[in-house]
Amino acid sequence: MRVLFGPIAATAVGLFACGLAMAEPLTLTIAEVVVVPDPEPGQMALNLKMTPDSGRAFAAFTKANVGKTIDLSVDGNVVMSPRLVEPILGGEVMISGRFAKGELRRLAEQISAGKSKVTVDVSAR
Repeated sequence: MRVLFGPIAATAVGLFACGLAMAEPLTLTIAEVVVVPDPEPGQMALNLKMTPDSGRAFAAFTKANVGKTIDLSVDGNVVMSPRLVEPILGGEVMISGRFAKGELRRLAEQISAGKSKVTVDVSAR
């Protein structure tokens, strides 16, 4: 029996081989979320501590994507898009930047209540 690849299958195989195919976003399970002072004066940050399983999955994700820009999203809305310069192995992520007053507290409450989905994915940009 011979198996022939058509143009679509060959393209899909080529994309997977080159690492260009889009994978599903990694959903993170957050164990604790805290609003903390940011090193930037007058700013606040959101510290997300993952469960051990999510921390390990996130570490593997970041190891595989060093040098790429990733999107960290809450409920499908990108809240930050850092470029990974090294793997993140500690199971914690700090979200910082310019946010509207009270926005980080609102996000913290939503995530703590289990009402939000937190995901990471390689940026399409």
